[in-house]
Amino acid sequence: MSGGWPRFLLGRLIRVVAVCFILVTVVFVAVRLVPGDPAQKAVGFLDGTRKEKDAAIERARSDLNLDQSLPRQYVQSLVSAITFDYGVSFRTQESVSRVILDRLGSTLRLALGGTMVVIGIAVPLGLIVGLSTNGRRKGLEVGFSGLTGFVGSVPPYVMATLLIYAFVNSLPWFPRIPEGSVADDVLPSLAVGLGPALLLARIIRLETLSVLGQDYARTARSKWLPSGRVVVRDVLPNVLAPALTIGGVVFASLIGGAVVVEGIFNRNGLGSKLVESILIGDFPVVQAVALLLGVVVVVVNALVDVALAVVDPRRLVT
Repeated sequence: MSGGWPRFLLGRLIRVVAVCFILVTVVFVAVRLVPGDPAQKAVGFLDGTRKEKDAAIERARSDLNLDQSLPRQYVQSLVSAITFDYGVSFRTQESVSRVILDRLGSTLRLALGGTMVVIGIAVPLGLIVGLSTNGRRKGLEVGFSGLTGFVGSVPPYVMATLLIYAFVNSLPWFPRIPEGSVADDVLPSLAVGLGPALLLARIIRLETLSVLGQDYARTARSKWLPSGRVVVRDVLPNVLAPALTIGGVVFASLIGGAVVVEGIFNRNGLGSKLVESILIGDFPVVQAVALLLGVVVVVVNALVDVALAVVDPRRLVT
């Protein structure tokens, strides 16, 4: 296994760079497929005569490199991605980097809160129900499958609406909480994380039953070893690997859900800024935010691969 970790980490780093390269290309193409001239949309926010607007359009096309060939625009897009310099926003004339930094904290708190909801609910719930339904309690198994399937299928925006109605309008548990406080993150985190948590709990329950059916687990239980020891030593490590694998996919769904949930909860985050920028055609902000959110998902999945290698060192040779 000598040299396993350096080779493994180098391989994952190369994958991250390759996927980010593809991501930049996809964002470059997708943004240019949006109807309308970005330069005209930028000038549309300015006042002035027709002649002044025509001159401003030409300047905007030059600033956005739209007066160059597509290959040169693509190279410039790669340079902008590496330096993260996308110029200024059409609407506010602020630096795009500043616009993103001002909103990044809110989105990171929401992503972290959603992840904590997923882990805090899925792992213990899946383990407990798996241990409780191992060859018995069919009623609990049916009820658990039905409830988790139903709640897990509820879209984040519907979940957000239900949580607002239940805990803000009906029950005054979260009245006018200032943005940035811990309590302000509770309902949005539940909105994006509750559904994925229950779906992941179903998977963890099935993995728990699978592990309990293995010979080594049956042998350990036949020796009348303490149940907690069997769970910690035999069940939990084998359940964590598939849970982490699915967790990487779940995180991507959390990012997607955050785009809508931030708007519903009126949060000053990247998701709401992305939607706003798409609607008004703020070309530089759309590129930068879409790329940043995509890179976050790519990096998190790479970190999941590293965590899987820690849990199961055999992956170092794959």
